[in-house]
Amino acid sequence: MSIKNTNIFLKFKISAVLLSSIIIIFSCKTKKQISQSKKNAVEADTVTKCKLDIKSAKYLIEKMQKNTFNYDWIYAKAETKMMIDSEETDVNIKIRSKRDSAILITVEAINLFDVAKILITNDSVKMIIYPKKQYYYGDIENISKLLNISVDLDLIQSVFFGNNAEFYKEEERVKLVNDKKDCLYLLTTTKKRKIKRLIKDKEILRTKEPIQIINIHPVTFKIIRNHFIDVKNNHSLIVDYQDFQQMDSLYFPKKVLAKIIANNPLNFNLQYSKIEINKLQTLSFRIPGSYEKKEIK
Repeated sequence: MSIKNTNIFLKFKISAVLLSSIIIIFSCKTKKQISQSKKNAVEADTVTKCKLDIKSAKYLIEKMQKNTFNYDWIYAKAETKMMIDSEETDVNIKIRSKRDSAILITVEAINLFDVAKILITNDSVKMIIYPKKQYYYGDIENISKLLNISVDLDLIQSVFFGNNAEFYKEEERVKLVNDKKDCLYLLTTTKKRKIKRLIKDKEILRTKEPIQIINIHPVTFKIIRNHFIDVKNNHSLIVDYQDFQQMDSLYFPKKVLAKIIANNPLNFNLQYSKIEINKLQTLSFRIPGSYEKKEIK
């Protein structure tokens, strides 16, 4: 695990909203929803008395790594709402993935029709938008240029499943803060005193460097919030993880709530209804011959 303090916000932003951004390109729009409080993130391990014993960031990082939700293959089914043809529609999102290799996302209007299919690998993106009878295929770098942010598979799978992405090794630059108000450990890329003042809602941000704050549960050591603040551009990304369930002695978040605070704000929430790990999945992707290739400019 490591945390990068330069361009972190821009790199991570695509992971939380890649699906919605792609669909927006093809005239679909995700529904804005209200984020839940971070305090109910892990129902299975309610802390009745705050006890924060860890003293070093390095040790906390090791604990977080140990409790990472690991898998070779994963199948996940989630529910959300989308605007399709100006109407709010309940949709299922099915995610099939081989870790660090490929992730296939299928969007289905419940009991109606397929909306979209997206296949992402380490170097390419393939997309089909069924209502428009259009498709796109290209390098993952093309999507990065389109959105003016960096994309990689590691970031995408990390956001979906509540793990932290590997940026590069620089643990010595990460600070540990004990948030006794909410009884959480915080790993941050900025100064401790600034984070403590931010916790008290009294800090006036003057730095030009992006800030990352990871909130970690004191019992399960799972990430329950990943918060990125791009002070220079006045943007912020918050990803909350809630309703954890235990699988193979590790915890998996059944709710993923992503919120972007910017000129064009966006909320993207997932409610997982089914999770299967380490069962071989089929990552099939076929473009109908009659579909038109969509040029993304």
